[in-house]
Formats: sequence, structure tokens, C-alpha cells
Amino acid sequence: MPPAVRARVGARLRDAREPRPTAWHRRPVSWGLVVSTVAVALVVFFMRASAPRSVGGLEVAQASADLLVREDSEGVVIQGGEATLLDASRGITLRNQGALVVRREPTGVRLVRGRAEFSVNHRPTDALPAVVLVSGGAIEVMGTRFTVEEQGREGTVTLHEGAIVFRQLGGEVVPVQVGQRLAWPVVKSDEPALLVPVSPEPALPESRPPPALATPPTPKVVPSRAPSTLVRAPSVDEVLRELEVLRGRHEFEHAARYLEESMRQQPVATRERLSFELGSLLTYQLKDARRACAHWSRHEEQFRRGRYAEAVQRARGTLSCEGRER
Repeated sequence: MPPAVRARVGARLRDAREPRPTAWHRRPVSWGLVVSTVAVALVVFFMRASAPRSVGGLEVAQASADLLVREDSEGVVIQGGEATLLDASRGITLRNQGALVVRREPTGVRLVRGRAEFSVNHRPTDALPAVVLVSGGAIEVMGTRFTVEEQGREGTVTLHEGAIVFRQLGGEVVPVQVGQRLAWPVVKSDEPALLVPVSPEPALPESRPPPALATPPTPKVVPSRAPSTLVRAPSVDEVLRELEVLRGRHEFEHAARYLEESMRQQPVATRERLSFELGSLLTYQLKDARRACAHWSRHEEQFRRGRYAEAVQRARGTLSCEGRER
């Protein structure tokens, strides 16, 4: 075989034995880098999906897939779907029951329009209550569960658990107990809300027109299962809790009127404590010597050798009541 032919054959045999480099071999891939990139992308995706959203200062704790929510000048507007909104700083949670407009304000959460179920975390006895604002006033809560329906100028609150206090625009206070519903039709924007006793039982059949509701002389609440029975007077403990709320707000004159009204609703056996609290309020907070001395005189006449005799004498000495009564 000629040398030239032998050289060409040998070169072809060597090429056949050595593998040719492909694109894969020319560009090696780092599988560790690929796996790390995918992992980071997944973490970012799930963090974004589970991160709490907020709207109008309220955290969206839960939301249905069909939730339609926006924020405008009225507040947070829920047009469709369901959401659980949370005001974490006040411990207020609300869940909409249909279309809803709600707004967070400096003094509380205002239900502008719609229906929602509220739950409020239990608050210490020395803390101010959480407040849900409505067109007729304010619902003050220390920890409970209730449903509010607001239609713009009228609405209702139904208490499911705990206890709440409804404060009218004029300052009048009405306690609400479990199983009661309170209504507030507002006649004029510059007048207190008119509270109408209502029953949470199902509405009357359409064939029977609802009876006309007369405005009561004073706000009253009727138990849901006994519409013809007036609500019981608040207990001494309930009155004292409300008194602490008013004192904490420095609404001392309001607290004095509240005590005077509450005393008239209490039996003699439980009236002494409220009378003592009223005298202390007049003496040390309002510093109204004339009213305080007159009250302490009535207190001593009614509760001779009472439990607070020494404290009463100290208060009278502070006011110099003996000199004023000569």
C-alpha cells in the first residue's frame, strides 16, 4: 500500500475511535445552579401568595377566591366574595355578610354600610373598650361577638356572646345583653338616635303588615324571646364597669348622671356602693363641694353605720361640709 494511502486510512481510523464533541459537551451545565434557582423562585412565589395584605389600614386575614375589594373615599368597599378583616391594634375582627363598606377611624372601626359579624378580643378591666361606630352612635365592647347591620341612617346590633354598651349620639348609654337586638332609626342628624325595641325572631309573614312602632319615652331594650318584657336593670358590677370607662375618658359629669340614674334602678340593699361612688366622684373628680356635701348628708341619713362611714367622714372633712351646712 502506498505511503500516502496508508496515512489517510490511519487518520480515518483514529477519527472513528475518538468521540466528536457535541454542543452538550462544549457547554457543561451546573445542575446545582439550576436547582437553587428553582428553589428560590418557589420560595418567593409562596411568600408572596401567603403574605398578609392590607387595605384601608385593615389587614385581610382571610379572603375567598372571588373577593372583589377596593378602597375609595368612603373606606374599604367589598363588592363581592367574603373576607375577614382585622384591626390588630384594637383586637377587632370582622367578617362581611354581603356587600360592605367599612372604614378605620382614629376612635374605632366605622361600619358605613352593610352587614358584618364582629368579634373583639377580651380586654383588661382597666383598658378602654374597643369601639365600632355606626350612624346612631357607638358600640363599646370589652370582648364579645355580635352582628351589626347598617343601612346608612338606621341599623341594628344583635349580641351573640358577652356584653356591649350602645352609646347614643347624645351620650345616653343603653346596655345590651346576650340574645337582644337593638335598633337605632335616626330622625335628624343633630338629635340622638331613637332606640326601638325589636325582636330577632323571623319577620312576620307578608300577609300580615308589621305593626307601627311608637317611639318610647326612654331608650329600652327588649329580650329577643320575650318582646313584651322590658330589659332588666344593669347589675352593680355592670354599672361599676361602665363607671370605670367613663372615668378613664374623664367624662366625670356624664359619669355622675349615669350613677344617679342607675341608683334609682337598684334595690336599697345594693344602692349603698353606687351612692358612695357618686359622692367620691363629686368630691375628688368634679370637686363640686356644694353637691358633694348635700349628697354625703343624704347618704348618711339613708345608710346609717354603713360600710363606708369612715371614708364618708374623711370626704366631708376634705370639703369642710360642717362649716357649709351651718
